[in-house]
Amino acid sequence: MTRRKPRGFVSRVNFRRATPADAPGIAAVHVASWQVAYRGLFPDAVLDTLSVAEREAMWTPRLAGSNPDIWVSEESGRVTGFISLLPSRDADVPPPWFAEISALYVHPDVWGQGHGRALVEAVLAHLRQTPTESVIVWALTGNLGARHFYERLGFARDDASRDITLFNITQPEVRFRHNLR
Repeated sequence: MTRRKPRGFVSRVNFRRATPADAPGIAAVHVASWQVAYRGLFPDAVLDTLSVAEREAMWTPRLAGSNPDIWVSEESGRVTGFISLLPSRDADVPPPWFAEISALYVHPDVWGQGHGRALVEAVLAHLRQTPTESVIVWALTGNLGARHFYERLGFARDDASRDITLFNITQPEVRFRHNLR
């Protein structure tokens, strides 16, 4: 029997900026988290065919680019989560005053152990050192776990919503905002 660590518990976890060598680990987290978090929002047949190799091919050039704002959590040398930060892509909340968390995923094996919270807190601490006043993040309307997660961290839903199409399936999203100042 495997014992889970208590909720919010983070031990022997390292948080750092991602490097190109992290592409395989980020890809594995990306696929595993989508396969669990999006089950019921997207067809099982789609989620079951997600490819770590394809995700790695997507992440490798991004991590090799100049100054990628991507951080990872790792435990015992294994990437357990990642967060990606961009200038806001929304016209109504423009950079440099607004930043955007474009991706936050933690491997389902460590959900509830504080990895996601620590990644968000690291990014917020980083942003407080910049002119950025607020950070936004989009969450699928049907992803109640993500929505509650952001609310627990002090993000508030604003009035923005949109539709996003993934796997030829359109889903509604809502935007959350966290003021840094």
